[in-house]
Amino acid sequence: MAITGSTPTLRRETAVGAAGALHSRGFVGAVSATGRRVAYWVGDDARDLRVLDVAAPEEETPLTSLLETERGTGAAWSSDRTGLLVSVESSGRPGTGDSVGIFSALRILDAATRVIHEVSRLNDGGRFVPVGWDRDSHLAGACIVSADGSAAAWAVVGEDAILSARVPIEPGLPVATVRASGSAVLGVVNGAVVRVWSIASYSDHRELGADPGERIAFARWRPGAGEVVVSVADRLEVWPAAGGAHRVVARGLPAATGLVVAVDGQIAVLSTDSGGSAVAVDLAGGRTAAVPMAGEQLVAAVSFR
Repeated sequence: MAITGSTPTLRRETAVGAAGALHSRGFVGAVSATGRRVAYWVGDDARDLRVLDVAAPEEETPLTSLLETERGTGAAWSSDRTGLLVSVESSGRPGTGDSVGIFSALRILDAATRVIHEVSRLNDGGRFVPVGWDRDSHLAGACIVSADGSAAAWAVVGEDAILSARVPIEPGLPVATVRASGSAVLGVVNGAVVRVWSIASYSDHRELGADPGERIAFARWRPGAGEVVVSVADRLEVWPAAGGAHRVVARGLPAATGLVVAVDGQIAVLSTDSGGSAVAVDLAGGRTAAVPMAGEQLVAAVSFR
């Protein structure tokens, strides 16, 4: 099952029809590592954060609400799935009292108690994109995007808001390619290299390269395997995150416009033609099967299991 479309819906991989719908325009949120829980900012004003279980998508639980002067812009589940790292920005709407001005803030929220507190704030025009929260090390990681939209720095923040560090991000690493799995993070540099680092340290990293002249379209973590699923040239490959030989899973695939990996790590789905068609690939044996599409883009994989 997956979240699809600019008006997000839940749908099964075997049918075009919706199995449920989210109350938002565009998906601004995160799916837990199990694929069962979806947290997202609700409505056009994105002031309410809710969570749902995909087995009962009509039953949503409110987690927090923002002030009129604020709006939610991102979310990432903690490594143990008990909390969320969220980003909040000024909404541009007039509020009551003193103006808070333009800002971007990182806040951490405990899902059980719904207690939320701020751990970092920017007032220089940059904005946070939350990536991951490792509860074992008590550290959260986020990209800082500059006013012109480019990735500027990697930010590490402690849960207590005392520890904070920023490391410049090298040119050519789009924020849209950055993904976390537990405490590990990856991003694609210049369409040629998958850079792997940890939430705690951007500098301590590993680089996994494509063959010369070939372009990496997408790279996604394979859950539970310490591997990266990579759409490169006309192939789908699996690369060990620690380095090593690349395993070709399927060849002769059309140019991908999206890639999601099932939460059990067994299947990857590549969308093509901007959501006009898609193909599911068995990551163990390389078998492929068409997935019915209706012009929507795949956003995230979820699961009923």
